[in-house]
Amino acid sequence: MSFAESTVVPIPLETIVIPLMLGHSRRALTIAIAIWLGCLAGAALFYFVGLWAVDPIVRPALEWVGLLDEFDRMADKLGSEGLFLSVFLVSFSPAPMQLATLGAGATQGGFLPFLGAIALSRGLRYFGLAILAQVAGPKIADLGMPKRYLIPALMLGFAAVWGVMQFW
Repeated sequence: MSFAESTVVPIPLETIVIPLMLGHSRRALTIAIAIWLGCLAGAALFYFVGLWAVDPIVRPALEWVGLLDEFDRMADKLGSEGLFLSVFLVSFSPAPMQLATLGAGATQGGFLPFLGAIALSRGLRYFGLAILAQVAGPKIADLGMPKRYLIPALMLGFAAVWGVMQFW
């Protein structure tokens, strides 16, 4: 799921991961490691897609879905503001990071600073969530709601909040 979220799925993975971590707080760190590694693999793939296929594939596809102007702005930002900081800020925020990963490759930015920015920003997000889940998970479990109801209810709640934020 994390690989897909880092490449083609623009929905934040947290809508699924937070409830899972809260419902299974003892496994929160394992979940964080798995999604962090999936994210790094997906980001690396999109970097190389941007590097090798920007003109024949990426630009026409982005133009077709109406994101070419946003992609060009992101590519300019990556070149002018510094690759590491730009990628770090985009991938730490809840914004979809696909344009940053494609843009980093398209602008031929350094792969190691790019991957370091993704690793640090997403590591802070995912491992921070795992720590919060380990603290809050047992307290939520004390409420007595069965996990088979708790996890889907939390998923729906987070998805609803995300959906409202998209249209706000």
